[in-house]
Amino acid sequence: MDKSDRDKSDRDKSDMDKPDVAAGPAADDTKAPGGGRNEPGFGNGRVVTADEYFQRVRHGHVRPAKWSGEDMMEALRELGKDPLRHAERRFVSLVNEDHGDLAGASPGIFIGIQLIHPGEVVPNHRHNSVAIYHYLQGTGFTTVEGTRFPYKKGDTIVCPAWAYHEHAATGDEDTVMYVTQDMTEMAAKRTLFFEEPEGLENVRHMVQGTSKSWSATRDPEAE
Repeated sequence: MDKSDRDKSDRDKSDMDKPDVAAGPAADDTKAPGGGRNEPGFGNGRVVTADEYFQRVRHGHVRPAKWSGEDMMEALRELGKDPLRHAERRFVSLVNEDHGDLAGASPGIFIGIQLIHPGEVVPNHRHNSVAIYHYLQGTGFTTVEGTRFPYKKGDTIVCPAWAYHEHAATGDEDTVMYVTQDMTEMAAKRTLFFEEPEGLENVRHMVQGTSKSWSATRDPEAE
């Protein structure tokens, strides 16, 4: 065998030792309960076609909604008769039932009306949703990251995401605040976090099973 024949034979041997890349890994026809391969997991992963996925993301129509100011104030007056409860604050939420899991006034948008009696303080806390406070009534101070902003009727204050803030009502009439947040969008994406009251030990991921109320120190079942 001359040199050229020996070289060809060596190349043929080398090619036989190489894995068949085009064929890919050996097929495993064993299916897991969820329809995937027999791999670790929860069986909740699926591969769907584009047409099927389109049906999943095509949500129902959302109708316009109106909430009565009288109904809001009546609910706040009832809350005002009781001491601060699980949320360390009194507020009502405006919810459009047309979009189910996205519990807000509009998909992705939370609107709440909050009541604070004169002399009361909503203690320092933070959340990774942006909050916009418009003051419908009352006087007091909202402190954001140590900066004390006085407020009166008609004022608006924006609190950035994950900024510590607290509210203190002064004067002789209740503070009523109109609050807007992107909380519901974050909740839907399971990315909503709260720290209340202040303290890293009170940081919670706001999904089922992690917290029973807004405040880490309050248990609705025990009150």
